[in-house]
Amino acid sequence: MMEDIFIKEAPTTPEVKFFFQKGHLEIKGVSIPEDTEEFYLPILEALEEYLKMYSPKEITVVFKLIYVNTSTSAVLGKIIKMLEPIEGEERIVNIHWYYEMEDEDMKDLGEDFNSFSKLNFEMFPCEEII
Repeated sequence: MMEDIFIKEAPTTPEVKFFFQKGHLEIKGVSIPEDTEEFYLPILEALEEYLKMYSPKEITVVFKLIYVNTSTSAVLGKIIKMLEPIEGEERIVNIHWYYEMEDEDMKDLGEDFNSFSKLNFEMFPCEEII
């Protein structure tokens, strides 16, 4: 079994938790890394390997983002696209997009992803992302 991923939140990078056995990936906080590709590449590679090696019945991806830059938005779109081919075939993919009620930008970004995604995409307004 693959080893879970835990990356601690920093001022410019989000907290990342990927529990492979549970099929649960969570990205939370601010994502404005200096080198977005360098930060997210190990996560994308782990997700790709996970999807090839295992057939979880259900995968849940939780986004609890406060602020992201454009390059992070592209990576988030890539994560969603990576999951689309496995939807169906007796497998369920859930995307949970949390955003602060006052934050129109993050709400709009979630709605944009939802509009191009065929996955079970749910949006959750909240008082504060914690």
